[in-house]
Amino acid sequence: MDWFLILLAVTTAVRGLGAGIIYDVALVSLPVRRRIGAIPYVKFARALYTGNGVKTYGTVSILGALLTIAVTVGTFVRGESAIVSWSIAISLIATVMAFIGTSQALPAVRGLQHAPDDEALLSEILDRFARWHTFSTMWQLVAFIALIVALANQS
Repeated sequence: MDWFLILLAVTTAVRGLGAGIIYDVALVSLPVRRRIGAIPYVKFARALYTGNGVKTYGTVSILGALLTIAVTVGTFVRGESAIVSWSIAISLIATVMAFIGTSQALPAVRGLQHAPDDEALLSEILDRFARWHTFSTMWQLVAFIALIVALANQS
Protein backbone atom coordinates (compact mmCIF):
# COMPACT_ATOMS: atom_id res chain seq x y z
CA MET A 1 0.00 0.00 0.00
CA ASP A 2 1.38 3.41 -0.87
CA TRP A 3 1.39 6.57 1.25
CA PHE A 4 -1.40 8.25 -0.71
CA LEU A 5 -3.83 5.36 -0.33
CA ILE A 6 -3.11 5.19 3.40
CA LEU A 7 -3.61 8.96 3.74
CA LEU A 8 -6.85 8.81 1.76
CA ALA A 9 -8.17 5.88 3.83
CA VAL A 10 -7.30 7.56 7.15
CA THR A 11 -8.80 10.86 5.98
CA THR A 12 -11.99 9.09 4.92
CA ALA A 13 -12.23 7.28 8.27
CA VAL A 14 -11.71 10.47 10.31
CA ARG A 15 -14.17 12.40 8.14
CA GLY A 16 -16.67 9.55 8.51
CA LEU A 17 -16.34 9.74 12.29
CA GLY A 18 -16.88 13.50 12.16
CA ALA A 19 -19.86 13.17 9.82
CA GLY A 20 -21.37 10.57 12.12
CA ILE A 21 -20.96 12.74 15.19
CA ILE A 22 -22.46 15.83 13.58
CA TYR A 23 -25.26 13.77 11.99
CA ASP A 24 -26.16 12.39 15.42
CA VAL A 25 -26.45 15.85 16.94
CA ALA A 26 -28.46 17.23 14.00
CA LEU A 27 -30.90 14.38 13.43
CA VAL A 28 -31.02 12.54 16.76
CA SER A 29 -30.18 14.88 19.65
CA LEU A 30 -31.49 18.26 18.47
CA PRO A 31 -35.05 17.07 17.68
CA VAL A 32 -35.37 15.88 21.30
CA ARG A 33 -35.60 19.52 22.39
CA ARG A 34 -39.07 19.74 20.84
CA ARG A 35 -40.26 16.86 23.05
CA ILE A 36 -38.66 17.87 26.35
CA GLY A 37 -38.62 21.67 26.04
CA ALA A 38 -35.83 24.18 25.64
CA ILE A 39 -34.79 24.49 29.29
CA PRO A 40 -34.20 20.76 29.95
CA TYR A 41 -32.48 20.41 26.58
CA VAL A 42 -30.20 23.39 27.28
CA LYS A 43 -29.21 21.88 30.62
CA PHE A 44 -28.20 18.73 28.75
CA ALA A 45 -26.40 20.75 26.05
CA ARG A 46 -24.51 22.82 28.63
CA ALA A 47 -23.25 19.67 30.30
CA LEU A 48 -22.37 18.05 26.97
CA TYR A 49 -20.51 20.99 25.48
CA THR A 50 -18.63 21.93 28.65
CA GLY A 51 -17.56 18.32 29.10
CA ASN A 52 -15.83 16.34 26.39
CA GLY A 53 -18.27 17.42 23.65
CA VAL A 54 -16.47 20.49 22.30
CA LYS A 55 -13.05 18.91 22.80
CA THR A 56 -14.07 15.79 20.88
CA TYR A 57 -15.98 17.60 18.13
CA GLY A 58 -13.27 20.21 17.70
CA THR A 59 -10.44 17.71 17.57
CA VAL A 60 -12.15 15.43 15.05
CA SER A 61 -13.22 18.39 12.88
CA ILE A 62 -9.84 20.08 12.82
CA LEU A 63 -7.95 16.82 12.28
CA GLY A 64 -10.35 15.92 9.45
CA ALA A 65 -9.86 19.31 7.81
CA LEU A 66 -6.07 19.09 8.05
CA LEU A 67 -6.10 15.58 6.61
CA THR A 68 -8.40 16.75 3.81
CA ILE A 69 -5.94 19.52 2.95
CA ALA A 70 -3.07 17.02 2.97
CA VAL A 71 -4.90 14.53 0.74
CA THR A 72 -5.87 17.36 -1.63
CA VAL A 73 -2.24 18.36 -2.00
CA GLY A 74 -1.30 14.70 -2.38
CA THR A 75 -3.75 14.08 -5.19
CA PHE A 76 -2.27 16.88 -7.29
CA VAL A 77 1.33 15.99 -6.43
CA ARG A 78 0.70 12.44 -7.61
CA GLY A 79 -1.44 13.37 -10.58
CA GLU A 80 -4.36 11.14 -9.63
CA SER A 81 -7.21 10.45 -12.04
CA ALA A 82 -9.83 13.12 -12.66
CA ILE A 83 -12.50 11.34 -10.61
CA VAL A 84 -10.19 11.02 -7.60
CA SER A 85 -8.88 14.58 -7.90
CA TRP A 86 -12.31 16.13 -8.38
CA SER A 87 -13.86 14.09 -5.57
CA ILE A 88 -11.13 15.20 -3.18
CA ALA A 89 -11.43 18.82 -4.35
CA ILE A 90 -15.19 18.65 -3.73
CA SER A 91 -14.48 17.27 -0.27
CA LEU A 92 -12.18 20.21 0.45
CA ILE A 93 -14.77 22.74 -0.75
CA ALA A 94 -17.45 21.00 1.33
CA THR A 95 -15.11 21.13 4.32
CA VAL A 96 -14.78 24.89 3.96
CA MET A 97 -18.57 25.20 3.72
CA ALA A 98 -18.99 23.04 6.83
CA PHE A 99 -16.61 25.27 8.76
CA ILE A 100 -18.62 28.32 7.66
CA GLY A 101 -21.68 26.67 9.17
CA THR A 102 -19.78 25.79 12.32
CA SER A 103 -18.52 29.37 12.63
CA GLN A 104 -22.17 30.47 12.80
CA ALA A 105 -23.40 27.62 15.02
CA LEU A 106 -20.65 27.93 17.62
CA PRO A 107 -21.63 31.41 18.86
CA ALA A 108 -25.16 30.11 19.44
CA VAL A 109 -23.84 27.22 21.55
CA ARG A 110 -21.66 29.62 23.51
CA GLY A 111 -24.70 31.86 23.97
CA LEU A 112 -26.48 29.00 25.71
CA GLN A 113 -23.83 28.87 28.43
CA HIS A 114 -24.77 32.19 29.98
CA ALA A 115 -28.33 32.73 28.79
CA PRO A 116 -31.01 32.85 31.48
CA ASP A 117 -33.41 29.93 31.68
CA ASP A 118 -36.05 31.68 29.60
CA GLU A 119 -37.93 29.27 27.30
CA ALA A 120 -38.49 31.79 24.49
CA LEU A 121 -34.91 33.10 24.48
CA LEU A 122 -33.41 29.60 24.64
CA SER A 123 -35.71 28.40 21.85
CA GLU A 124 -34.54 31.28 19.67
CA ILE A 125 -30.86 30.47 20.34
CA LEU A 126 -31.47 26.76 19.72
CA ASP A 127 -33.26 27.51 16.46
CA ARG A 128 -30.27 29.54 15.25
CA PHE A 129 -27.91 26.76 16.33
CA ALA A 130 -30.06 24.10 14.62
CA ARG A 131 -30.21 26.07 11.36
CA TRP A 132 -26.44 26.49 11.11
CA HIS A 133 -25.69 23.06 12.51
CA THR A 134 -27.90 21.48 9.83
CA PHE A 135 -26.08 23.52 7.17
CA SER A 136 -22.74 22.28 8.53
CA THR A 137 -24.02 18.69 8.76
CA MET A 138 -25.05 18.67 5.11
CA TRP A 139 -21.57 19.80 4.02
CA GLN A 140 -19.80 17.35 6.37
CA LEU A 141 -21.76 14.53 4.73
CA VAL A 142 -20.91 15.81 1.25
CA ALA A 143 -17.21 15.93 2.21
CA PHE A 144 -17.32 12.36 3.53
CA ILE A 145 -19.22 10.95 0.54
CA ALA A 146 -16.82 12.67 -1.87
CA LEU A 147 -13.91 10.97 -0.09
CA ILE A 148 -15.66 7.61 -0.36
CA VAL A 149 -16.00 8.17 -4.12
CA ALA A 150 -12.29 9.05 -4.31
CA LEU A 151 -11.30 6.00 -2.28
CA ALA A 152 -13.50 3.69 -4.38
CA ASN A 153 -11.92 5.03 -7.59
CA GLN A 154 -8.30 5.20 -6.42
CA SER A 155 -6.11 2.94 -8.53
